[in-house]
Amino acid sequence: MQHRLLIPLLLSCAALSAREEWYAELEVHDAEAIVVADMSAASREAAEAGDAAAQFQLARCYFAGTGIGRSLPQAMKWLRKSADQGYADAQCHLGECYARGTGVEQNVVEACRWWVKAASQHHAEAMYHLGMAHIQGEGVRKSDQLGIAWLERAAATGNTNALYSLGFCRLQGIGGRQDFGEANLLFQKATEKGHAHAAFWLGFCKLHGAGTERNTEEALRLMRRAADGLCAPAMVQLGRCYELGLGVQAHADTAFDWYWSGARMGNAEACYRLGLMLLEGRGCKPNKEKAAKWFKKAAEQGHARAQEKLETMHNAAS
Repeated sequence: MQHRLLIPLLLSCAALSAREEWYAELEVHDAEAIVVADMSAASREAAEAGDAAAQFQLARCYFAGTGIGRSLPQAMKWLRKSADQGYADAQCHLGECYARGTGVEQNVVEACRWWVKAASQHHAEAMYHLGMAHIQGEGVRKSDQLGIAWLERAAATGNTNALYSLGFCRLQGIGGRQDFGEANLLFQKATEKGHAHAAFWLGFCKLHGAGTERNTEEALRLMRRAADGLCAPAMVQLGRCYELGLGVQAHADTAFDWYWSGARMGNAEACYRLGLMLLEGRGCKPNKEKAAKWFKKAAEQGHARAQEKLETMHNAAS
């Protein structure tokens, strides 16, 4: 918003001094601060009068420190007041707080209790959370069928996370129905809404021709888009493409860079493959100590082949 306001000002005066530009930016910041402060004041007044929507907005202000001092206790106070009045957005958010342990002791059962309340009001994000809880068996009875049913209801509203998760379930056959074609359609919809992991799986399907025509060029474009969205599995897949020459000319240095990016995000497979590159000196100088470090990071996440490499290196050294 700030830049849109400044553009007409800069066009109308070609020779603004640095001091004048600084003052102009200050005025924009001040104007935005006044608007935020007014919103917070209005929310507080309505919240104290018992308006559930205003209580939720005030809670959000306290969570983010927007126009008001950040305060987790105050945020939780107003969030709970709103949720207790049956406001679905607040109920869903309170469930997320219990799931993460934000402002309250972590309690997945209590999280699901609040998601059920919001989902009964057709709240899309709550339906998504409840679906995933059933599939994972966290806080509610494990049931792929119930989980899929909730995901389908959430996806029907266009919820991005539900579209992606339902697509993944269709791809893997979770819930007893495997449908690569539907998985691609769901990934496509989620990708159009900016979901990085959906872009990765859509690219993966196009790379291998799963439920769609094989299109390596489009697959790589989607993989790069996903990687730009900080999707670590996409970074690993791009590393594999450059390491093996899948759809691109093989280039060890580029493969190393992609594995490095994924490993820095903590991805176990990326850590393992980066360790291999360092051990064998591909795309870098050989370095057994650094290789062992990355193998260890992967092994700590349960990566079996990384653990085997560590044991092999240890036995060779002894």
